[in-house]
Amino acid sequence: MPLIPYPDIPKLPGVPAIPRSPKVPTPNISNVTPNVVPANNYGVQWGFVFNNGLVPLTPDSFVEFEYREERKIPNYPVEGGSFASYNKVALPFDVRVTVSCNGNGSMTKENFLNTIEELINSLALINVVTPNKTYNNCNLIHVDYRREARQGVSLIIAQLWFQEVRISQTGTVTTTAPSAAPVQNVGQVSPVAPTKPQQAKANKDLGGIDFGVKGKTTGNGTWN
Repeated sequence: MPLIPYPDIPKLPGVPAIPRSPKVPTPNISNVTPNVVPANNYGVQWGFVFNNGLVPLTPDSFVEFEYREERKIPNYPVEGGSFASYNKVALPFDVRVTVSCNGNGSMTKENFLNTIEELINSLALINVVTPNKTYNNCNLIHVDYRREARQGVSLIIAQLWFQEVRISQTGTVTTTAPSAAPVQNVGQVSPVAPTKPQQAKANKDLGGIDFGVKGKTTGNGTWN
């Protein structure tokens, strides 16, 4: 029976160094083209990152990932008991990630749980990084974790639910005439003392109300 030749096992990333035969060494491929090894197969990252680049949570492994996005079509009644659809509203997406921590990695179990508690109580926006897409501006809204005997009592398996936070900006209308600009409510307004023409007009039209202080005058500088 003829000898069956050993297959050639190239020395590539991810390929174990298995000695096939002492007489037939493992071939070494020096020129690796993208057709042989895709560049996006290595260096893939999963993680949670703040907008400033800091990493708040570093679990030992990512167990499961879920993404949910939904649209709503409002309906309104018309004549004859029918309904008509008039719009389509995009709701914030949800990202659910299951991670694990055994305390022997980058974080201890105490730091892992404390960090999760801080994140769910804060308004911090987190970017959930996956190999295919990064989900920006997410906030942690739900946490549950468990320990199972079949997977090791010391292993913490936590499920983290994130929801998208949409940041809207108030537009400011620019006009040539200041009187044509709409009123912008930008917060609390501090009262100031009126000018002399304003106080004179108030004394004439509104019966001597002093807008500078809480009270009423007779117009000659004396209190009623």
